[in-house]
Amino acid sequence: FAFCSKCMVFAALLPAFVPAFDPAFVPAFVPHAAPFAGLLPASARASAVVAKAAKRKAAAGKRKPAKPAAFDLKKAMLVAMRAHQDLWRLDPQRECCRDVYVRADGGSRFFFAGKAVGAAGRCDAASAVLLQKRAILEHARLLHPELEQMHRLSRPLQLWAAPADSEVSVARKVQALESLEGARLSRAMREDADAGATLAGFDPDQPESDGRAGFSVRLPEDGVPVAPLEVRFASSVAEAEAMAAQEQEAMAAQQQEAMRKEEAARPGAGGGVPKPVAPKVTGAASAAAESATDSGEDSGGGVVGPASAWWAR
Repeated sequence: FAFCSKCMVFAALLPAFVPAFDPAFVPAFVPHAAPFAGLLPASARASAVVAKAAKRKAAAGKRKPAKPAAFDLKKAMLVAMRAHQDLWRLDPQRECCRDVYVRADGGSRFFFAGKAVGAAGRCDAASAVLLQKRAILEHARLLHPELEQMHRLSRPLQLWAAPADSEVSVARKVQALESLEGARLSRAMREDADAGATLAGFDPDQPESDGRAGFSVRLPEDGVPVAPLEVRFASSVAEAEAMAAQEQEAMAAQQQEAMRKEEAARPGAGGGVPKPVAPKVTGAASAAAESATDSGEDSGGGVVGPASAWWAR
């Protein structure tokens, strides 16, 4: 009984000796004084509540931030495709449109990923590609297995651009590609995009009907072709047939001219004109003829165009 009386007196007189009293001091130095906290003045009990609240707030501030949500490629691509449909109509001159290519760092093959467009007057073509960089790269990796393999090998993927609707020129190696490695987004444009403004859209390339990957082209490291590829494209069957006929006529004329020169070089040769010989069909004309034969057309030429799209891989 005497010990308990002394503890009660000590707990009652303690605030007088400690002006800035912290109730946590009592259980720390006097373990048996906690049951007597109710004997403390009201001001001391209030300060204890404030101190505990401050400690809980400090502990909450040290918690790890929540992990960001996983990137949803399907949702992002649907939004980008809808935006492309709306913005594409507003840019008839295609000043804010670009064809987008992806290349693995150090590689020589550039893979076509799709077409990007920016809001006219608000977003330039390069920024339109950068705003959708993650969606474009994710799509390119799904479309082209070689890019996915390079990504797994920790090879950085680069974005390249070409003028809108220039796939044929790129395939013929008469159109250079532009690297976007040095391009940067302005802070204002990034903030507008984060706020939900529709500044850019993307139309992704699709695999071929037979399951093959999309279009790609081999170019030097700087994206500038060395020499154009001697390839002609036809947009219709009639145009393909005309191209094949022209090639046959040109080859026949070359053969006749060569035979004339050979006949004139022979000693005692007459001045007669040699009998024309049917030319041997090779190259694009032969491929066109085989295509026409396979399709059941007796046209003498063939189809070079939509039936063999992206044939200049």
